[in-house]
Amino acid sequence: MRLLAILMLATLTGCSMKSFVTPAAVVSGAAVGSIAGPGGAALGAGVAYAGAELWTLEDENKQLVTAITTGDVQGIVAAQMKGQQSTIEKATDTIWTALKVAALCGLGVLSIPLFITRSNTKKINKICEKTDAEIN
Repeated sequence: MRLLAILMLATLTGCSMKSFVTPAAVVSGAAVGSIAGPGGAALGAGVAYAGAELWTLEDENKQLVTAITTGDVQGIVAAQMKGQQSTIEKATDTIWTALKVAALCGLGVLSIPLFITRSNTKKINKICEKTDAEIN
């Protein structure tokens, strides 16, 4: 019952079972070694402790290697993207400049008929005023 309570507590508090491996291995090693007497118990506990620590370190090393490798790959990708980013930014700036020039040219072409119409309207108004003056 106590073992179940300890396992429940470990599960609910977020402890991993790997943290219990070393103590469990030491106790088991000492129990098996006790068959040969106190010296065997000490030897069994030491061997079990060393094995458990190696097993735990192996897992930690895997995590460390994964973290280092992932970080290195991300660093390399970021360094390569800096060069690409400047090229992409230059292309984007060129496109925006071309769009601005095209917009200004479009506004210029569309404003020409407005000025021509205004000029013609003034001429037509003068002609109408002369005609009205002659009729009256």
